[in-house]
Amino acid sequence: MSRKHFHTFDALRFFSFLLVFFLHLPKTGVVYIDFFLKSGGIGVTFFFVLSGFLITYILLYEKEHKKTISLKNFFSRRILRIWPLFYLMIGFAYLSPYILNALNLPFENEGYKPHLLTSIFFGENYKMMMTNTFPDGAPLRVMWSLCIEEHFYILWGVLLYFISIKKIPLLIIFSIIIANIARLIYSYFGLGHIDILSHLDYFAFGAIPAYILMHKKSYIAYVEKIPIYFKYTFLVLTVATIFILPNTNLVSIDFLSPFILGLLFSITILFTLGNNSIHINDNIWFSKLGIYTYGLYLYHTIIILLLIQIFKYISFSNWYVLGISSLFITIAISVTSYHLFEKQFLKLKRYFY
Repeated sequence: MSRKHFHTFDALRFFSFLLVFFLHLPKTGVVYIDFFLKSGGIGVTFFFVLSGFLITYILLYEKEHKKTISLKNFFSRRILRIWPLFYLMIGFAYLSPYILNALNLPFENEGYKPHLLTSIFFGENYKMMMTNTFPDGAPLRVMWSLCIEEHFYILWGVLLYFISIKKIPLLIIFSIIIANIARLIYSYFGLGHIDILSHLDYFAFGAIPAYILMHKKSYIAYVEKIPIYFKYTFLVLTVATIFILPNTNLVSIDFLSPFILGLLFSITILFTLGNNSIHINDNIWFSKLGIYTYGLYLYHTIIILLLIQIFKYISFSNWYVLGISSLFITIAISVTSYHLFEKQFLKLKRYFY
């Protein structure tokens, strides 16, 4: 089968990573800079919406062309993409105290002491919910989102395997309702919103344009008639919203923002489909770096925290140098990791189609 390649997505991925990256840099104390450093959580949710679109599209495409879904092949492809680097980073996280001691670099023991079985079985997010804190050691602190991703793959793969295509809209609606109920319950009991149930609506919002693309193609024709200047204006307003929402102190914003962001991201994806669409060329550097976002996401906290300790050790302090050097080193390591390590496993995906 020859599935569609979606232009612009790599650029959107890299933009989402940059949001997360800037969140993990130290705050500067300069208002106009710190304003842009608070949207990292939104970057993660953008990843979830993109994932909801791509996974739904892949599953619906297979169901339409083969009349069924091979869960074995689907899970095998996900394993080859996620597990190698995931477990490599877990190994690094548990060895990092010994590495820092060998380098004679100081490190801070913050958060709970990680438990190996919890980490390797994608349970870090639930441990964080129960302890209301984060694990000690990078990159375990950002792996809660990968746990949610893994749980989504299992849940969505099984649901789309059994549910008929005509019931997909109901699945999307129920997913949005369930996520809002879950967040209300978790807030009442003082629990963090970092599990699959409290994030299910983001994936569902991503599933909306995937369902339209596969089974409501006439709607794409209507979208194509929307003026291109309107679509790019919408994209600019969406980016503005990403930075404004975290700096808004309205009481109701925490409850409303998932729906606002999910809807904005869903429409943004829809506006990249078909002709006369938002188009960011795959050959520009911003898009090319989007290929490496998985590695960028996992490596960046390690690099930032390491450079912070090195700067302390040599009594040097410059936020701009820290940010730029962290970004370039993270990119270099991620590109190398992708081609020398991750890609060797990705080549095996051809056996599972």
